[in-house]
Amino acid sequence: MKPFAHLAVCLLVMATSAFAEPYPRVPFIFGYLPFDQSCEQWTNTHIDPQGYTELEGKIKAFQDAWNRDGAPLLEATVAETKKPFPYDEMIVTLTLCRISSMSRPLLVNVRPYLDGPTNQHPRAMRMFVGDVFHELLHLYVIGARPKQTPLMERYKDEDPLVKYHLHLDAVMKMAYLKLHREDELREIIEFDSRDPPYRKAWHIVNDVEGYEAFVRELE
Repeated sequence: MKPFAHLAVCLLVMATSAFAEPYPRVPFIFGYLPFDQSCEQWTNTHIDPQGYTELEGKIKAFQDAWNRDGAPLLEATVAETKKPFPYDEMIVTLTLCRISSMSRPLLVNVRPYLDGPTNQHPRAMRMFVGDVFHELLHLYVIGARPKQTPLMERYKDEDPLVKYHLHLDAVMKMAYLKLHREDELREIIEFDSRDPPYRKAWHIVNDVEGYEAFVRELE
């Protein structure tokens, strides 16, 4: 390669790296094969084929909602903590399996967001964005938080569902407040609070320590 051409390529690579987003792309895929198909066997349940048809037709709507409303949450997270995500891309598998959404493997149950499984009463798309953000934050916090912190020590005897959501909930609150999306945050907290461990985690973040204390431990 000629010296000038080599220099041009190097500059292009450096420019691309310099302007790369410090948070990941989040594409959604449909996990029918093999995950959902095997799920029917090990959960001994039947997934209505019409649910698959509806999901396939709605994937673009899920993706558009995330690109519009979810990516800014990731951007706000990195801007405040000054710590980038450890991945350039995080692929989310959408499933109709009757399981909870989870971060490892990265699965989001979309049954609550489809007409068929909810008898025409799906949850709002903003809550889907919140679900995805929640699962991504599990992976983010693991990398951003030191293994031992004063607050982790203080709450070490709490139920795992409480202590492992403290920093996560704090970052979630920080991001939503930064974007002035208080109503969405309130709706998420109200929904989470139906489950006692999640309710306690939010209580500690909101009313005992304050979310800023947990966020500082990530900086």
